[in-house]
Amino acid sequence: MATTSWLIGSRPNLAAQTLTIEGAPQVITAGSRYLYASSSALSIIARVEAAMDAAGVTGAAVYLTKARKVRITASGTFSLSWPADGVLRDLLGFNGNLAAASSYVATYVSPLLWSPLKPESPEDAPLGVVGHKVHNAYFSQSPHDGTTSAVIHGSRTYNVFRWGHVPIDRVQTSNGAGGEWATFWDSVVVLGSRFFHFRCDEDVAGTSTAEAAITVPLGPYVLRAPGRGVPDWDFQRSRGLTNVDRRCDVVLPVSLAPEYT
Repeated sequence: MATTSWLIGSRPNLAAQTLTIEGAPQVITAGSRYLYASSSALSIIARVEAAMDAAGVTGAAVYLTKARKVRITASGTFSLSWPADGVLRDLLGFNGNLAAASSYVATYVSPLLWSPLKPESPEDAPLGVVGHKVHNAYFSQSPHDGTTSAVIHGSRTYNVFRWGHVPIDRVQTSNGAGGEWATFWDSVVVLGSRFFHFRCDEDVAGTSTAEAAITVPLGPYVLRAPGRGVPDWDFQRSRGLTNVDRRCDVVLPVSLAPEYT
């Protein structure tokens, strides 16, 4: 096991999704939701589990495993067919409908989840602190007696997360699959979607089906927009490994955002 950051992103304004569970249609209402959230109302996997309960599936459970993949399980065999457009299926990392088993593990890591396989190094705040508050303030000082006045129009909370020497397959490969930083960037970060930073004891071997213990939530965040130019991420080979594709450094500037309602 390795203690690592987990970034878990969201899909804003996800359309209503109709699952067919044990032959009966079950609707997940439209809304902005994360792959996983502490609030079940904002969690895609919690809504799938609720749909299974509504369909009368005994012992239904949907969760993220320590190997980063979604697992859907029950006390007995059950069937589940995804909506025809495949959006929900792809967000959860599956590649087909589910039938004739009591437990299913996603084929792929969700594009809404990224793990660098190591803890974060925040630059603008201590570990476990959401960020550093910056006030939108204007100061003026009297030339006569030195009296200072300030006009403040709110504030923003910023942070910068850095991960050094991240394995290259967690950053970018030719597959462009879930679990890669480039995929998470395209699916969540550059879209301005909200995401949380968690910590998790991850199964390095990638085979565990046990439920992940996801702790220390920080956020929700969005990408902090650059002062000029377009938002982008730098492909940075780690120091000492600049001539080989083995490890990279990932830097993510963030701004605290209001939660979905």
